[in-house]
Amino acid sequence: MTNVRRLALDRRTFLRGSTAALALPWLDAMAPACAPTPVAPVRAVFVFAPNGFDPPRWRPQGAGRDAKFGETLAPLQPLRDRLTVFSGLALDAGRSHGDGPGDHARAAASFLTCAHPRKTDGADIHVGVSIDQLLAEHVGKATRLPSLEVGLERGRSAGGCDSGYSCAYSSNVSWRSATTPVAKETEPRAVFERLFGSVDGARDTATARRERDRTRSILDVVLADAKSLDRQLGAGDRSKLGDYLAAVRDFELRLGKLDEAAAEATPAPDGLLDDGNSYEQRLALMYEVVALALATDSTRVVSFMVANAGSNRSYRSIGVREGHHNLSHHGRDANKRAAIGRIDRFRVEHLARFLERLAAEPGGDGDLLSCSLVVFGSGLGDGNRHNHDHLPVLLAGEGGGAARGRGHIDLGVDTPMANLYLAIARSMGRTDTAFADSSGELGLR
Repeated sequence: MTNVRRLALDRRTFLRGSTAALALPWLDAMAPACAPTPVAPVRAVFVFAPNGFDPPRWRPQGAGRDAKFGETLAPLQPLRDRLTVFSGLALDAGRSHGDGPGDHARAAASFLTCAHPRKTDGADIHVGVSIDQLLAEHVGKATRLPSLEVGLERGRSAGGCDSGYSCAYSSNVSWRSATTPVAKETEPRAVFERLFGSVDGARDTATARRERDRTRSILDVVLADAKSLDRQLGAGDRSKLGDYLAAVRDFELRLGKLDEAAAEATPAPDGLLDDGNSYEQRLALMYEVVALALATDSTRVVSFMVANAGSNRSYRSIGVREGHHNLSHHGRDANKRAAIGRIDRFRVEHLARFLERLAAEPGGDGDLLSCSLVVFGSGLGDGNRHNHDHLPVLLAGEGGGAARGRGHIDLGVDTPMANLYLAIARSMGRTDTAFADSSGELGLR
C-alpha cells in the first residue's frame, strides 16, 4: 500500500509577523491527511432594509422559476436561479396589538425576533431572542466571532424614537436576550480591524490614524510568511491564497481612499446626514468586509442593517434629495413613488454585488454562496400603509444543499416569517421544532 503524505494545515492557521496576524480562507490543505472531504459549514446572513419597498416594483410577475423580475429586482437577474422571492410572509408581532402607532420600531424589533416589543421609551425594553443569536449559540464556538452585527447608522440605545418606542428597537435587529440588544458596528474600518487587525476593540479615529501612520500594511508585515506558506501548497491552494490576499489588499486600499476623502471634506454640522456618495462607499465596504468575514470563517452568522428603522436618509447620489421616510408616506403620489423605486433599486443593486462576490469566492465543493443562506427584506410591506404582511423578502444561496432557487413563491396570506427562520435554523443543525410564532417549517427546496 502506498503511503500518501501531504501538508495538513489547521483551520485556524494565521499568517503572522511582528504584531499582525491575518486569518486565511479555507484551503484544501487544511483538511487532515487522508481524511474524507470536509463538509463546508453553512453561513447565514440577515439583511434588514427599513421603510418597506414599493410593492408593484418589487413583486415578480408570475410564479415559480418562470416569474419575471420587475425593475427593483432586475439587478438580481443573473442570479435568479439561486434565489427565491417570497410573497405572503408576515410579521404579526409588528402589528400594533392595541399599542397604537410605532410601526417602524416594531418592524425592526420583530424582524429577526418575530416577537412583539413592549411599548416603552424607558429602560424596561422587552422583545425576544433573535434568530441570528440562536444560530450563533449553536455554531458560534467554531469561529473566532460567534456572530457579527453591522449597520450604517449608529442610532441611540435609549430614549424615544418612534411614537413611544425606545430607540433600542429602531436601532437593533439582533437581540441576545429579550431585554438585551446586540450593539452593531457602523464603521467598515472598525469591523475590518476587529476581524483582521487589533483585537483590542474599536479605537477612536485619531488614534487609529496615528497607528496606521506608524505601521505598515497587514499584508506587508506577513508577506514573508505568505511566501513561505505558498511554497508548501498545491497549485489550487496557491491560486486561492493569492486571490484572497489580493482581495484583502484591495480592501485596504479602498479604505485608505475613503479616509482621504473624509479628511479633505468640510466637517458637517452635528446631525446632518451623510451625503449619498459617502453612504454608498460605506455600504459597499461593509458588504465587502462581511464577505471577507465569511470567506475566512471568522464568523458564520451576520446581521446587517443597511439603515435604521424609519431612516430619513436622502440619496443624492441617485437623484433623491428628499428623506426616505418622508417619501415612504407618498399618498400615492407618482413622483414620490418613483423616488422610492430608485432607492429600492439602489439597495438591490448593492445586494446583487454582494451575492456575486460570494458566488466568486470558492467554498466547499462550490462557491461561498452555495454554502450560505442570505435573507434580505424589510419588516414593512408598503411604507405608506405601514403593513406587516406581504413583506418584501428573498432568500439567496443553497445553504449546503438545504435550499434551491425557486423563483417566485406565493405563500398566500399571513405565513409567519418565523417559518422561514425555523427552516434556516434546522438547516444549520438546530433541532428546534418551533421558533417564536412559527406554524411549521417553510420549504426551502
